[in-house]
Parts: sequence; structure tokens; C-alpha cells
Amino acid sequence: MSYQDEVFAQRERLLLDTALELFVQRGWESVTVAEVAAAAGIGKGTVYKHFPTKDAIYARLALEFSRRCLSRYRAISGVGSPLVAMRAVIRLAFDLMAQSPIEVQLCLHCERPEFLGRLGCEIQSEFRQLDAEYTNMFHQFIDAAVAHGELRIASVETVYWGIEAGFQGVMSRIAAGGFGPRSHTTTLPTYFDYVADFMIAGLVGAPALGSAPYIQDEK
Repeated sequence: MSYQDEVFAQRERLLLDTALELFVQRGWESVTVAEVAAAAGIGKGTVYKHFPTKDAIYARLALEFSRRCLSRYRAISGVGSPLVAMRAVIRLAFDLMAQSPIEVQLCLHCERPEFLGRLGCEIQSEFRQLDAEYTNMFHQFIDAAVAHGELRIASVETVYWGIEAGFQGVMSRIAAGGFGPRSHTTTLPTYFDYVADFMIAGLVGAPALGSAPYIQDEK
């Protein structure tokens, strides 16, 4: 890496770190590019050399968070039997998201089709690649569980969307700030345990649900 490239990379890192700090303090929707530039001590025009829009900052932070999490999941993916390892990954995912609610909010925002449509082709491709990596990881878990005799399912697709829905529900709960004062649910960690157990139980009970016909009817 040349000196100029190194300076460029360091400045980009500073902008991302500064933006995230401001988002945590004040909420990501209210912070402007000009405020990020001022807090980082960088001219507003220079910011646009790195990020053409604030959407690009959102996307970069969401991608970085998702990649960090994926690295953590892969580090423990071989612990125990396939379903034990899968539950461990699910539970770790909930904990990591709970520690970073702003990034979770950004990830949910970045999934919106109208948002993705505003991004450049390169960033859209990065999101598609990351989605494929997550999908492949969970497909591998499920395939291994079938081979190990822990699951009996017609196809991975008959159960994968239920897993994704469970994740989306927990992400929405974290993004909303947990439970309101009217809720009788105990703590977020207990809630995470309940949901992780429910997701694994749903996988084990999948043959009794008869979900395959719905997949077939769509063809």
C-alpha cells in the first residue's frame, strides 16, 4: 500500500468511527454529513471522496458489523454436534446484536429494497455476497444436522426461512430498545434463550409442520 493509499484508508476509518460515535450519541437519522466531517476535523468535500452519500456511510457500517459477526460465528461453528453448534451461533448472534443496537438498526435499514436501490452496484454486490455467505453457513449447519441424524427434512428451504424470521424478530426487538414498561418478559438474555431454543425446536419438529407443500405450490 502506498503512502497516499494508507492516508486515504486511515481517513476513511476515522470518518466511519466518528459517524458511528455520533450515531450512538444522537441517532443515525439526525446526524448530517457536515456534522460527521466537522467532528472528524475533515472538510465536507473530502468526505464525499470516500462516501458519495450518507447512505454509503450507513451501508459501510452495516457491512462491517455483519462481517465482524460472521467471523465470530465461524470461529465457534465446529463446537459440538451440528444443532448444538447452530444454537451456539444463534445465541452468540443475539448477544452481539444486543451490544450494538445502532448497527442493528442500520442493518435493518439497509435491507429495505428502496435503500439498496439507491446504492452503487459495487456496494449492492457486497451485500449480495454477504447474504450468500450467511445463507451458506446456515445451509451447511442444516445439511450437517441431517447427515448427523439430528434432522429429517425434505429440503433446507423448508426450514431456512423460519430461521431467518426468528433472527429478524430479535433484530427488531433490539432495534426498538428492548421491552417496553408494559411487558412482563424478564430480561433480554432470557428472551434470547427462549427464542434460540424455539428456533432449534422448530427445526427438530419441522417434519410435522407440513411446510413443503407451500414451497411446491409457489412453483
